This record gives sequence, C-alpha cells and structure tokens, in this order.
Amino acid sequence: MLLMIKEFSNVLHELNSKIIKFVDEQLNTTGLVRTHFGILHELADGKERSMSDLSKILHVTKPNITVLIDKLVKLDYVERVNSSNDRRVSLIRLTDAGQRLINKTAETLINSSSEILKTLDDEDRELIKQTTQAMKKLLTKFNNT
Repeated sequence: MLLMIKEFSNVLHELNSKIIKFVDEQLNTTGLVRTHFGILHELADGKERSMSDLSKILHVTKPNITVLIDKLVKLDYVERVNSSNDRRVSLIRLTDAGQRLINKTAETLINSSSEILKTLDDEDRELIKQTTQAMKKLLTKFNNT
C-alpha cells in the first residue's frame, strides 16, 4: 500500500510539474503569471469578489493579492468597485478587456493542447480519456469521505 501511495504521489507531482511548465510557457507571452490568470478565471463568471475572497480561493496572502490586483487594474483587465453593502470593502470585477484576454488565452491553451494530442495515436488518446474518467470517479469518492 505504501509503495502504491508513493508511486501515485510521484506521478501526480510529475504531471503537475509538466502542466505548470506548459501553462507558464503559454502565458509567458502575456506578461502575466499564472496567479493573475487564477484571479481572472475566478472573475470570469461575472461575479464580483472581494480581495479577501480571492486571497482565500487562490491561497495567496492579502499583501500579495493586492500587488497582483494592482497590476491587473493598471492593465485594465479588472476594476475595483465599492461594495453596496459595506463601503470599506472593495470588490474586484472583470472588465471587457479582461474577458477578451481570458477568451484568447483559453483558445491558445486549447489549440496548443490539441497540437500535443495530435502527436499521440488513437490508443494513447483513448487511454487519456479513460484515465481522466477514472480520476474524476476517484475524486468524487475522495470528496465524499
């Protein structure tokens, strides 16, 4: 059992490292980092979020989220708006420019991923599909425990 856990952990770590490297390479052209896109992604549903909420969701300290948001505001990807419930609270909202950036970046990531998948044969693509379905099933079980 211990060997299985260790092997599973190693595979997940390697997969995560490769995904992070791939995403970072794709995002490099924007001048933003992955955490900036995490913020934009959290706002893409059209909801306004407080800086505190974004900090918790993205596991970023409050001082760091402020710096990240400041850059996004400067680039006009997000804007600060006052909360109607509490004037002390500043909410963050995605701008049209931010939505366009999210859409463009998502399209770039999908196209790049498709190019990688095209290099695999049908059997490998089917294995990815089955593995993804199995992982989703396991995650559901983990979430219920």
